Amino acid sequence: MLILGIHDGHDASACLMRDARVVLASAEERRLNRKNYAGTPRESIRELLQRTGASPRDIDLVAIGCRIRTTSPTPEAKPIYSLLHIAGSLGRYHWSTSLGQQVLSRLNRRRDLHQYLESLGVSAPRITVDHHASHAACAYYNRPWTEDTLILTLDGAGDGLSATVWKGSGHDMARIARTPKFHSVAAELYSNITAHLGLRPYEHEYKVMGMAPYGQPERCAGMLRGLFAVDGLEFRNVSRRSHRRMRELMHRRLRGQRFDNIAAACQLVFEELVIEWTRNAVAATGLRNLACCGGAFLNVKANKLIRELPEVEKFYVYPASDDGGTSVGAAMLGRLELCRSRGIEPTIEPRKDMYLGVRFSDDECLAAIANNPRIEYSPMHDPAEEIAELLASKQIVARFAGAEEWGPRALGNRSILADPRDMGIIRKLNFAIKHRDFWMPFAASILEEDAPKYLARYCPVDTLRNTVPLYMIEAFDTAQPAGEEIVAGTHPFDNTVRPQVVDDLNPAYRDIIRAFRRRTGVGAVLNTSFNLHGFPIVGNPRRAVETFLSSELDALALGPYLVRKRCLPG
Repeated sequence: MLILGIHDGHDASACLMRDARVVLASAEERRLNRKNYAGTPRESIRELLQRTGASPRDIDLVAIGCRIRTTSPTPEAKPIYSLLHIAGSLGRYHWSTSLGQQVLSRLNRRRDLHQYLESLGVSAPRITVDHHASHAACAYYNRPWTEDTLILTLDGAGDGLSATVWKGSGHDMARIARTPKFHSVAAELYSNITAHLGLRPYEHEYKVMGMAPYGQPERCAGMLRGLFAVDGLEFRNVSRRSHRRMRELMHRRLRGQRFDNIAAACQLVFEELVIEWTRNAVAATGLRNLACCGGAFLNVKANKLIRELPEVEKFYVYPASDDGGTSVGAAMLGRLELCRSRGIEPTIEPRKDMYLGVRFSDDECLAAIANNPRIEYSPMHDPAEEIAELLASKQIVARFAGAEEWGPRALGNRSILADPRDMGIIRKLNFAIKHRDFWMPFAASILEEDAPKYLARYCPVDTLRNTVPLYMIEAFDTAQPAGEEIVAGTHPFDNTVRPQVVDDLNPAYRDIIRAFRRRTGVGAVLNTSFNLHGFPIVGNPRRAVETFLSSELDALALGPYLVRKRCLPG
Protein backbone atom coordinates (compact mmCIF):
# COMPACT_ATOMS: atom_id res chain seq x y z
CA MET A 1 0.00 0.00 0.00
CA LEU A 2 1.51 3.31 -1.12
CA ILE A 3 -0.01 6.61 0.00
CA LEU A 4 1.05 10.09 -1.06
CA GLY A 5 0.35 12.76 1.56
CA ILE A 6 0.25 16.38 0.42
CA HIS A 7 -0.11 19.82 1.97
CA ASP A 8 -0.39 22.51 -0.72
CA GLY A 9 -0.87 25.59 1.43
CA HIS A 10 1.45 27.56 3.70
CA ASP A 11 4.64 25.50 4.36
CA ALA A 12 3.82 23.13 1.50
CA SER A 13 5.09 19.58 1.81
CA ALA A 14 4.65 15.98 0.71
CA CYS A 15 5.34 12.56 2.17
CA LEU A 16 5.23 8.96 1.01
CA MET A 17 3.84 6.24 3.24
CA ARG A 18 4.56 2.61 2.36
CA ASP A 19 2.27 0.26 4.25
CA ALA A 20 2.26 1.36 7.91
CA ARG A 21 5.40 3.52 7.82
CA VAL A 22 6.31 6.97 6.53
CA VAL A 23 9.41 6.34 4.42
CA LEU A 24 10.23 9.83 3.12
CA ALA A 25 9.00 13.39 3.60
CA SER A 26 9.99 16.68 2.03
CA ALA A 27 9.32 20.36 2.72
CA GLU A 28 8.96 22.31 -0.52
CA GLU A 29 10.74 25.36 0.92
CA ARG A 30 13.97 23.36 1.06
CA ARG A 31 13.64 22.17 -2.51
CA LEU A 32 13.06 25.72 -3.81
CA ASN A 33 15.05 27.68 -1.17
CA ARG A 34 11.94 29.81 -0.56
CA LYS A 35 10.97 30.02 3.10
CA ASN A 36 7.35 29.15 3.99
CA TYR A 37 6.56 28.35 0.37
CA ALA A 38 2.81 28.04 -0.31
CA GLY A 39 1.44 26.12 -3.27
CA THR A 40 1.72 22.78 -5.00
CA PRO A 41 4.82 20.93 -3.70
CA ARG A 42 5.94 19.88 -7.18
CA GLU A 43 9.62 19.38 -6.44
CA SER A 44 8.90 17.49 -3.22
CA ILE A 45 6.58 15.06 -4.98
CA ARG A 46 9.14 14.57 -7.75
CA GLU A 47 11.89 14.00 -5.16
CA LEU A 48 9.82 11.44 -3.24
CA LEU A 49 9.13 9.38 -6.35
CA GLN A 50 12.71 9.59 -7.58
CA ARG A 51 14.39 8.79 -4.26
CA THR A 52 12.12 5.85 -3.41
CA GLY A 53 11.85 4.47 -6.94
CA ALA A 54 8.07 4.49 -6.62
CA SER A 55 6.03 4.64 -9.81
CA PRO A 56 3.15 7.13 -9.96
CA ARG A 57 0.99 4.21 -11.12
CA ASP A 58 1.73 2.33 -7.89
CA ILE A 59 0.20 5.00 -5.63
CA ASP A 60 -3.00 3.69 -4.05
CA LEU A 61 -4.29 6.94 -2.58
CA VAL A 62 -3.51 10.66 -2.50
CA ALA A 63 -4.43 12.31 0.83
CA ILE A 64 -4.47 16.12 0.89
CA GLY A 65 -4.15 17.67 4.34
CA CYS A 66 -6.53 20.61 4.02
CA ARG A 67 -10.07 20.87 2.67
CA ILE A 68 -9.72 24.57 1.83
CA ARG A 69 -6.67 25.46 -0.18
CA THR A 70 -5.10 28.52 1.39
CA THR A 71 -3.44 29.88 -1.76
CA SER A 72 -4.55 30.76 -5.30
CA PRO A 73 -8.31 30.16 -5.02
CA THR A 74 -10.25 29.84 -8.23
CA PRO A 75 -12.05 33.08 -9.17
CA GLU A 76 -15.47 31.68 -8.37
CA ALA A 77 -14.25 30.64 -4.90
CA LYS A 78 -13.01 34.06 -3.79
CA PRO A 79 -16.41 35.37 -2.59
CA ILE A 80 -16.73 32.36 -0.32
CA TYR A 81 -13.56 33.40 1.50
CA SER A 82 -15.26 36.65 2.41
CA LEU A 83 -18.33 34.75 3.58
CA LEU A 84 -16.14 32.61 5.82
CA HIS A 85 -14.89 35.72 7.59
CA ILE A 86 -18.49 36.81 8.13
CA ALA A 87 -19.37 33.32 9.36
CA GLY A 88 -16.56 33.51 11.88
CA SER A 89 -18.14 36.58 13.42
CA LEU A 90 -21.15 34.45 14.34
CA GLY A 91 -18.83 33.03 16.93
CA ARG A 92 -19.92 29.75 18.38
CA TYR A 93 -22.46 28.82 15.69
CA HIS A 94 -20.26 26.16 14.14
CA TRP A 95 -22.68 25.38 11.32
CA SER A 96 -21.84 28.72 9.74
CA THR A 97 -18.15 27.92 9.32
CA SER A 98 -18.87 24.32 8.30
CA LEU A 99 -21.33 25.42 5.63
CA GLY A 100 -18.80 27.82 4.18
CA GLN A 101 -16.20 25.06 4.12
CA GLN A 102 -18.50 22.72 2.25
CA VAL A 103 -19.36 25.29 -0.39
CA LEU A 104 -15.76 26.38 -0.79
CA SER A 105 -14.39 22.85 -1.07
CA ARG A 106 -16.70 22.28 -4.04
CA LEU A 107 -15.76 25.53 -5.81
CA ASN A 108 -12.04 25.52 -5.08
CA ARG A 109 -10.95 22.53 -7.11
CA ARG A 110 -7.17 22.71 -6.59
CA ARG A 111 -6.65 22.83 -10.31
CA ASP A 112 -2.88 23.23 -10.19
CA LEU A 113 -2.30 20.28 -7.87
CA HIS A 114 -4.65 17.95 -9.71
CA GLN A 115 -3.26 18.89 -13.09
CA TYR A 116 0.26 18.25 -11.84
CA LEU A 117 -0.65 14.83 -10.46
CA GLU A 118 -2.30 13.94 -13.74
CA SER A 119 0.81 15.03 -15.66
CA LEU A 120 2.85 12.60 -13.57
CA GLY A 121 0.46 9.76 -14.25
CA VAL A 122 -0.96 9.56 -10.73
CA SER A 123 -4.42 8.07 -11.25
CA ALA A 124 -5.10 7.03 -7.64
CA PRO A 125 -8.22 8.22 -5.80
CA ARG A 126 -7.83 11.51 -3.93
CA ILE A 127 -9.30 12.53 -0.60
CA THR A 128 -9.09 15.75 1.40
CA VAL A 129 -8.60 15.64 5.14
CA ASP A 130 -9.60 18.38 7.56
CA HIS A 131 -6.61 20.56 8.50
CA HIS A 132 -6.90 20.10 12.25
CA ALA A 133 -7.63 16.38 11.87
CA SER A 134 -4.28 16.15 10.05
CA HIS A 135 -2.54 17.96 12.91
CA ALA A 136 -4.26 15.69 15.46
CA ALA A 137 -3.24 12.57 13.54
CA CYS A 138 0.41 13.67 13.52
CA ALA A 139 0.40 13.92 17.31
CA TYR A 140 -1.79 10.93 18.11
CA TYR A 141 -0.42 8.25 15.80
CA ASN A 142 3.19 9.18 16.58
CA ARG A 143 2.73 9.35 20.36
CA PRO A 144 5.20 7.17 22.31
CA TRP A 145 2.57 5.24 24.28
CA THR A 146 -0.54 3.18 23.52
CA GLU A 147 -2.98 4.36 26.20
CA ASP A 148 -6.03 6.54 25.50
CA THR A 149 -4.96 10.10 24.87
CA LEU A 150 -6.20 13.68 24.99
CA ILE A 151 -5.30 15.39 21.69
CA LEU A 152 -5.01 19.17 21.39
CA THR A 153 -4.43 21.18 18.22
CA LEU A 154 -3.84 24.92 18.13
CA ASP A 155 -2.73 27.23 15.33
CA GLY A 156 -3.60 30.43 13.50
CA ALA A 157 -6.33 28.81 11.44
CA GLY A 158 -7.03 25.99 9.05
CA ASP A 159 -10.30 24.97 7.40
CA GLY A 160 -12.04 27.70 9.36
CA LEU A 161 -10.90 26.47 12.79
CA SER A 162 -8.09 27.52 15.12
CA ALA A 163 -8.21 24.92 17.92
CA THR A 164 -9.67 21.46 18.50
CA VAL A 165 -9.93 18.93 21.33
CA TRP A 166 -10.05 15.19 20.63
CA LYS A 167 -10.23 11.89 22.46
CA GLY A 168 -8.01 9.18 21.02
CA SER A 169 -8.48 5.47 21.64
CA GLY A 170 -7.00 2.65 19.60
CA HIS A 171 -6.99 3.78 15.98
CA ASP A 172 -9.89 6.19 16.42
CA MET A 173 -9.97 9.91 17.14
CA ALA A 174 -13.20 11.67 18.15
CA ARG A 175 -13.39 15.46 18.11
CA ILE A 176 -15.27 16.87 21.11
CA ALA A 177 -14.65 20.62 20.75
CA ARG A 178 -13.50 23.16 18.20
CA THR A 179 -12.80 26.89 18.12
CA PRO A 180 -13.63 28.87 14.95
CA LYS A 181 -10.97 30.96 13.26
CA PHE A 182 -12.57 34.21 14.48
CA HIS A 183 -11.61 33.29 18.06
CA SER A 184 -7.99 32.33 17.28
CA VAL A 185 -5.65 33.32 20.12
CA ALA A 186 -2.70 32.40 17.91
CA ALA A 187 -3.73 34.73 15.06
CA GLU A 188 -5.77 37.43 16.77
CA LEU A 189 -3.47 37.77 19.79
CA TYR A 190 0.02 36.50 19.01
CA SER A 191 0.21 37.29 15.30
CA ASN A 192 -1.34 40.72 15.75
CA ILE A 193 1.27 41.54 18.40
CA THR A 194 3.94 40.25 16.03
CA ALA A 195 2.72 42.70 13.39
CA HIS A 196 2.44 45.53 15.95
CA LEU A 197 6.14 45.08 16.76
CA GLY A 198 7.06 45.49 13.10
CA LEU A 199 7.77 41.80 12.57
CA ARG A 200 6.26 39.46 10.00
CA PRO A 201 3.03 37.81 11.23
CA TYR A 202 2.65 34.05 10.72
CA GLU A 203 6.44 33.75 10.55
CA HIS A 204 8.20 35.78 13.25
CA GLU A 205 6.15 34.76 16.29
CA TYR A 206 9.20 32.88 17.54
CA LYS A 207 11.04 36.21 17.71
CA VAL A 208 8.37 37.58 20.05
CA MET A 209 8.77 34.48 22.23
CA GLY A 210 12.55 34.94 22.25
CA MET A 211 12.22 38.60 23.22
CA ALA A 212 9.66 37.98 26.00
CA PRO A 213 12.11 37.13 28.83
CA TYR A 214 13.76 40.55 28.48
CA GLY A 215 10.58 42.46 29.35
CA GLN A 216 8.30 43.09 32.32
CA PRO A 217 5.00 41.49 31.34
CA GLU A 218 2.74 43.11 33.92
CA ARG A 219 3.40 46.57 32.48
CA CYS A 220 1.29 45.65 29.44
CA ALA A 221 -0.52 42.42 30.31
CA GLY A 222 -3.58 44.29 31.62
CA MET A 223 -4.00 45.87 28.18
CA LEU A 224 -4.31 42.42 26.59
CA ARG A 225 -6.19 40.49 29.25
CA GLY A 226 -9.92 40.48 28.72
CA LEU A 227 -9.71 40.51 24.92
CA PHE A 228 -9.83 36.70 24.90
CA ALA A 229 -11.15 34.08 27.28
CA VAL A 230 -11.48 30.33 27.63
CA ASP A 231 -15.06 29.08 27.63
CA GLY A 232 -14.96 25.39 28.56
CA LEU A 233 -13.01 23.67 25.79
CA GLU A 234 -13.04 26.64 23.42
CA PHE A 235 -11.36 30.01 23.11
CA ARG A 236 -13.50 33.10 22.76
CA ASN A 237 -12.83 36.48 21.20
CA VAL A 238 -14.50 38.52 23.94
CA SER A 239 -14.04 41.81 22.11
CA ARG A 240 -15.77 40.37 19.01
CA ARG A 241 -13.52 42.51 16.83
CA SER A 242 -12.42 41.49 13.37
CA HIS A 243 -8.75 40.82 12.64
CA ARG A 244 -8.18 44.35 11.35
CA ARG A 245 -10.10 46.03 14.15
CA MET A 246 -8.31 43.90 16.75
CA ARG A 247 -4.96 45.07 15.40
CA GLU A 248 -6.14 48.69 15.50
CA LEU A 249 -7.26 48.25 19.12
CA MET A 250 -3.88 46.81 20.10
CA HIS A 251 -2.12 49.71 18.39
CA ARG A 252 -4.15 52.19 20.44
CA ARG A 253 -3.71 50.40 23.75
CA LEU A 254 -0.02 49.66 23.37
CA ARG A 255 1.09 52.95 21.84
CA GLY A 256 4.17 54.23 23.66
CA GLN A 257 4.92 50.94 25.44
CA ARG A 258 8.35 49.33 25.29
CA PHE A 259 8.72 46.55 22.72
CA ASP A 260 10.16 44.05 25.22
CA ASN A 261 7.32 44.64 27.69
CA ILE A 262 4.79 44.11 24.89
CA ALA A 263 6.43 40.81 23.89
CA ALA A 264 6.54 39.67 27.51
CA ALA A 265 2.86 40.52 28.03
CA CYS A 266 1.83 38.72 24.85
CA GLN A 267 3.68 35.57 25.91
CA LEU A 268 2.25 35.70 29.44
CA VAL A 269 -1.38 36.18 28.36
CA PHE A 270 -1.01 33.47 25.70
CA GLU A 271 0.36 31.07 28.32
CA GLU A 272 -2.47 31.87 30.74
CA LEU A 273 -5.09 31.10 28.10
CA VAL A 274 -3.45 27.89 26.87
CA ILE A 275 -2.92 26.55 30.38
CA GLU A 276 -6.56 27.20 31.34
CA TRP A 277 -7.73 25.50 28.12
CA THR A 278 -5.48 22.49 28.76
CA ARG A 279 -6.65 22.11 32.34
CA ASN A 280 -10.29 22.29 31.25
CA ALA A 281 -9.69 19.59 28.64
CA VAL A 282 -8.01 17.28 31.15
CA ALA A 283 -10.82 17.82 33.65
CA ALA A 284 -13.55 17.27 31.04
CA THR A 285 -12.09 14.05 29.62
CA GLY A 286 -10.26 12.56 32.58
CA LEU A 287 -7.33 11.89 30.24
CA ARG A 288 -3.91 12.85 31.59
CA ASN A 289 -1.78 11.79 28.61
CA LEU A 290 -1.51 14.67 26.12
CA ALA A 291 -0.49 14.65 22.46
CA CYS A 292 -0.36 18.07 20.79
CA CYS A 293 0.24 19.57 17.37
CA GLY A 294 -0.26 22.79 15.42
CA GLY A 295 1.87 25.88 14.88
CA ALA A 296 1.11 27.33 18.32
CA PHE A 297 2.79 24.30 19.90
CA LEU A 298 6.10 25.46 18.47
CA ASN A 299 5.98 27.84 21.45
CA VAL A 300 8.44 25.95 23.63
CA LYS A 301 7.83 28.12 26.70
CA ALA A 302 4.11 27.32 26.73
CA ASN A 303 4.94 23.65 26.18
CA LYS A 304 7.19 23.73 29.23
CA LEU A 305 4.33 24.98 31.40
CA ILE A 306 1.95 22.31 30.08
CA ARG A 307 4.50 19.56 30.74
CA GLU A 308 4.96 20.79 34.32
CA LEU A 309 1.21 20.79 35.13
CA PRO A 310 0.42 18.35 37.96
CA GLU A 311 -2.62 17.19 35.96
CA VAL A 312 -0.43 15.98 33.08
CA GLU A 313 1.23 12.55 33.25
CA LYS A 314 2.63 12.14 29.74
CA PHE A 315 3.22 14.89 27.24
CA TYR A 316 4.19 14.73 23.57
CA VAL A 317 4.35 17.46 20.94
CA TYR A 318 4.86 16.38 17.34
CA PRO A 319 8.11 18.12 16.33
CA ALA A 320 6.79 19.03 12.86
CA SER A 321 3.89 20.98 14.33
CA ASP A 322 3.91 23.58 11.58
CA ASP A 323 1.49 23.24 8.66
CA GLY A 324 4.13 21.37 6.69
CA GLY A 325 3.70 18.42 9.02
CA THR A 326 0.07 17.93 8.01
CA SER A 327 1.02 15.92 4.91
CA VAL A 328 2.07 13.14 7.30
CA GLY A 329 -1.18 13.34 9.27
CA ALA A 330 -3.21 13.26 6.07
CA ALA A 331 -1.31 10.20 4.82
CA MET A 332 -1.91 8.38 8.10
CA LEU A 333 -5.63 9.10 8.07
CA GLY A 334 -5.74 8.09 4.42
CA ARG A 335 -4.10 4.77 5.23
CA LEU A 336 -6.60 4.02 7.98
CA GLU A 337 -9.49 4.79 5.64
CA LEU A 338 -8.01 2.64 2.89
CA CYS A 339 -7.39 -0.26 5.28
CA ARG A 340 -10.98 -0.19 6.47
CA SER A 341 -12.35 -0.05 2.93
CA ARG A 342 -10.26 -3.10 2.00
CA GLY A 343 -11.10 -5.02 5.16
CA ILE A 344 -7.50 -4.87 6.41
CA GLU A 345 -6.61 -4.47 10.08
CA PRO A 346 -5.54 -0.79 10.33
CA THR A 347 -2.00 -0.28 11.59
CA ILE A 348 0.38 2.65 11.76
CA GLU A 349 4.02 2.36 12.73
CA PRO A 350 5.19 5.57 14.45
CA ARG A 351 8.66 6.85 13.67
CA LYS A 352 10.86 7.28 16.73
CA ASP A 353 13.20 9.63 14.90
CA MET A 354 12.52 12.76 12.84
CA TYR A 355 15.08 12.10 10.11
CA LEU A 356 12.42 11.50 7.46
CA GLY A 357 13.88 13.76 4.80
CA VAL A 358 16.07 13.43 1.73
CA ARG A 359 19.49 11.81 2.01
CA PHE A 360 22.18 12.78 -0.52
CA SER A 361 24.88 10.39 -1.70
CA ASP A 362 28.61 10.92 -1.36
CA ASP A 363 28.78 11.42 -5.13
CA GLU A 364 26.17 14.19 -4.98
CA CYS A 365 28.19 15.90 -2.25
CA LEU A 366 31.40 15.58 -4.26
CA ALA A 367 29.73 17.06 -7.35
CA ALA A 368 28.87 20.20 -5.34
CA ILE A 369 32.50 20.89 -4.36
CA ALA A 370 34.58 19.50 -7.22
CA ASN A 371 36.27 22.09 -9.45
CA ASN A 372 35.22 25.02 -7.27
CA PRO A 373 38.20 27.41 -7.13
CA ARG A 374 36.94 29.08 -3.93
CA ILE A 375 37.20 26.00 -1.73
CA GLU A 376 39.50 23.15 -0.83
CA TYR A 377 38.36 19.83 0.53
CA SER A 378 39.58 16.47 1.74
CA PRO A 379 37.95 13.20 2.85
CA MET A 380 37.45 12.81 6.59
CA HIS A 381 38.91 9.55 7.89
CA ASP A 382 37.22 9.88 11.29
CA PRO A 383 34.46 12.52 11.00
CA ALA A 384 33.49 12.51 14.68
CA GLU A 385 37.03 13.14 15.89
CA GLU A 386 37.88 15.69 13.22
CA ILE A 387 34.71 17.75 13.71
CA ALA A 388 35.02 17.58 17.50
CA GLU A 389 38.61 18.82 17.27
CA LEU A 390 37.47 21.86 15.27
CA LEU A 391 34.68 22.63 17.76
CA ALA A 392 37.01 22.30 20.73
CA SER A 393 39.38 24.79 19.09
CA LYS A 394 36.53 27.37 18.95
CA GLN A 395 35.77 26.96 15.26
CA ILE A 396 32.20 27.08 13.94
CA VAL A 397 31.33 24.13 11.72
CA ALA A 398 28.32 23.51 9.50
CA ARG A 399 27.27 19.88 9.09
CA PHE A 400 25.37 18.52 6.09
CA ALA A 401 25.14 14.73 6.40
CA GLY A 402 22.60 11.93 6.53
CA ALA A 403 18.87 12.36 6.08
CA GLU A 404 17.44 15.84 6.55
CA GLU A 405 15.23 16.55 9.52
CA TRP A 406 11.45 16.67 9.19
CA GLY A 407 10.04 19.86 10.66
CA PRO A 408 11.44 23.33 11.36
CA ARG A 409 14.21 22.27 13.76
CA ALA A 410 17.74 21.37 12.69
CA LEU A 411 18.75 18.24 14.60
CA GLY A 412 22.41 17.80 13.77
CA ASN A 413 22.25 16.77 10.12
CA ARG A 414 21.63 20.25 8.71
CA SER A 415 23.11 22.23 11.58
CA ILE A 416 25.71 24.82 12.46
CA LEU A 417 27.69 23.59 15.48
CA ALA A 418 29.86 25.43 17.99
CA ASP A 419 31.35 25.24 21.49
CA PRO A 420 28.47 25.90 23.94
CA ARG A 421 30.80 27.27 26.65
CA ASP A 422 31.87 30.34 24.68
CA MET A 423 29.53 33.34 24.82
CA GLY A 424 31.91 35.13 22.46
CA ILE A 425 30.76 32.81 19.70
CA ILE A 426 27.25 34.30 19.88
CA ARG A 427 28.27 37.59 18.27
CA LYS A 428 29.95 35.83 15.35
CA LEU A 429 26.98 33.53 14.86
CA ASN A 430 24.47 36.36 14.94
CA PHE A 431 26.22 38.98 12.85
CA ALA A 432 28.73 37.22 10.62
CA ILE A 433 26.94 33.94 9.90
CA LYS A 434 23.23 33.83 10.69
CA HIS A 435 22.56 37.58 10.20
CA ARG A 436 19.74 37.37 12.70
CA ASP A 437 18.31 39.39 15.60
CA PHE A 438 20.67 39.78 18.53
CA TRP A 439 18.19 38.76 21.24
CA MET A 440 17.37 35.31 19.85
CA PRO A 441 18.77 32.40 21.90
CA PHE A 442 20.44 29.33 20.43
CA ALA A 443 19.76 25.70 21.25
CA ALA A 444 21.87 22.85 22.56
CA SER A 445 22.26 19.24 21.47
CA ILE A 446 22.88 17.20 24.62
CA LEU A 447 23.91 13.57 24.98
CA GLU A 448 21.13 11.46 26.46
CA GLU A 449 23.39 10.18 29.23
CA ASP A 450 24.29 13.75 30.21
CA ALA A 451 20.78 15.25 29.99
CA PRO A 452 20.10 14.96 33.77
CA LYS A 453 23.30 16.92 34.37
CA TYR A 454 22.17 19.92 32.31
CA LEU A 455 18.35 19.85 32.41
CA ALA A 456 16.45 20.49 35.63
CA ARG A 457 13.72 17.93 36.37
CA TYR A 458 14.70 15.77 33.42
CA CYS A 459 13.80 12.17 34.22
CA PRO A 460 15.77 9.63 32.18
CA VAL A 461 13.63 6.69 33.35
CA ASP A 462 10.37 8.29 32.24
CA THR A 463 8.56 6.22 29.60
CA LEU A 464 8.31 9.16 27.23
CA ARG A 465 11.97 10.08 27.46
CA ASN A 466 13.12 6.51 26.88
CA THR A 467 10.98 6.22 23.77
CA VAL A 468 11.32 9.53 21.97
CA PRO A 469 14.16 12.00 22.41
CA LEU A 470 13.54 15.70 22.90
CA TYR A 471 13.62 17.47 19.57
CA MET A 472 13.82 21.17 20.53
CA ILE A 473 10.06 21.32 21.00
CA GLU A 474 10.05 21.96 24.77
CA ALA A 475 12.01 24.27 27.05
CA PHE A 476 13.72 23.20 30.28
CA ASP A 477 15.30 25.11 33.13
CA THR A 478 19.03 24.51 33.20
CA ALA A 479 20.44 22.56 36.12
CA GLN A 480 22.92 24.78 37.94
CA PRO A 481 25.88 24.95 38.19
CA ALA A 482 26.39 22.43 35.38
CA GLY A 483 24.11 24.46 33.12
CA GLU A 484 26.79 27.14 32.94
CA GLU A 485 28.78 24.76 30.71
CA ILE A 486 26.21 25.26 27.96
CA VAL A 487 25.70 28.97 28.53
CA ALA A 488 25.86 29.85 24.81
CA GLY A 489 23.02 27.40 24.14
CA THR A 490 20.67 28.81 26.79
CA HIS A 491 18.52 31.91 27.02
CA PRO A 492 20.62 34.48 28.90
CA PHE A 493 17.71 36.05 30.78
CA ASP A 494 15.69 33.12 32.08
CA ASN A 495 18.29 30.31 32.01
CA THR A 496 16.11 28.01 29.94
CA VAL A 497 17.31 25.74 27.17
CA ARG A 498 15.51 24.31 24.15
CA PRO A 499 17.29 20.94 24.04
CA GLN A 500 17.76 18.19 21.55
CA VAL A 501 18.59 15.02 23.45
CA VAL A 502 20.84 12.91 21.23
CA ASP A 503 20.88 9.12 21.45
CA ASP A 504 21.61 6.16 19.17
CA LEU A 505 18.88 7.19 16.72
CA ASN A 506 21.58 9.41 15.20
CA PRO A 507 24.84 7.60 15.99
CA ALA A 508 27.05 9.75 13.75
CA TYR A 509 25.94 12.95 15.49
CA ARG A 510 26.10 11.31 18.92
CA ASP A 511 29.72 10.29 18.26
CA ILE A 512 30.66 13.91 17.43
CA ILE A 513 29.33 15.12 20.78
CA ARG A 514 31.02 12.25 22.65
CA ALA A 515 34.31 13.10 20.95
CA PHE A 516 33.80 16.74 21.97
CA ARG A 517 33.16 15.61 25.56
CA ARG A 518 36.42 13.68 25.63
CA ARG A 519 38.24 16.89 24.79
CA THR A 520 36.30 19.35 26.94
CA GLY A 521 34.31 17.42 29.54
CA VAL A 522 31.08 18.91 28.12
CA GLY A 523 28.49 16.49 26.74
CA ALA A 524 26.73 19.04 24.54
CA VAL A 525 27.28 21.35 21.57
CA LEU A 526 25.59 24.55 20.48
CA ASN A 527 23.26 23.80 17.57
CA THR A 528 21.48 26.19 15.22
CA SER A 529 19.97 25.61 11.81
CA PHE A 530 22.21 25.66 8.75
CA ASN A 531 20.83 28.62 6.83
CA LEU A 532 21.15 32.35 6.45
CA HIS A 533 18.50 34.61 7.95
CA GLY A 534 15.36 34.74 5.81
CA PHE A 535 16.11 31.47 4.02
CA PRO A 536 15.02 27.91 4.85
CA ILE A 537 17.41 25.26 6.10
CA VAL A 538 19.72 24.28 3.22
CA GLY A 539 18.09 21.69 1.01
CA ASN A 540 20.91 20.22 -1.09
CA PRO A 541 24.74 20.05 -1.21
CA ARG A 542 25.03 22.90 -3.72
CA ARG A 543 23.00 25.20 -1.49
CA ALA A 544 25.10 24.12 1.51
CA VAL A 545 28.29 25.19 -0.28
CA GLU A 546 26.76 28.53 -1.36
CA THR A 547 25.66 29.25 2.22
CA PHE A 548 29.10 28.31 3.52
CA LEU A 549 30.77 30.70 1.10
CA SER A 550 28.27 33.50 1.90
CA SER A 551 29.08 33.48 5.61
CA GLU A 552 32.05 33.41 7.95
CA LEU A 553 31.71 29.75 8.84
CA ASP A 554 35.09 28.20 9.54
CA ALA A 555 34.42 24.80 7.98
CA LEU A 556 31.75 22.67 6.33
CA ALA A 557 31.39 18.93 6.92
CA LEU A 558 29.64 17.92 3.69
CA GLY A 559 28.92 14.21 3.71
CA PRO A 560 32.34 12.54 4.09
CA TYR A 561 34.27 15.66 3.07
CA LEU A 562 35.71 18.51 5.13
CA VAL A 563 35.44 21.74 3.16
CA ARG A 564 37.34 24.98 3.80
CA LYS A 565 37.62 28.29 1.99
CA ARG A 566 40.65 28.68 -0.20
CA CYS A 567 42.86 31.72 0.37
CA LEU A 568 42.94 33.42 -3.03
CA PRO A 569 45.65 35.90 -4.04
CA GLY A 570 44.63 39.50 -3.49
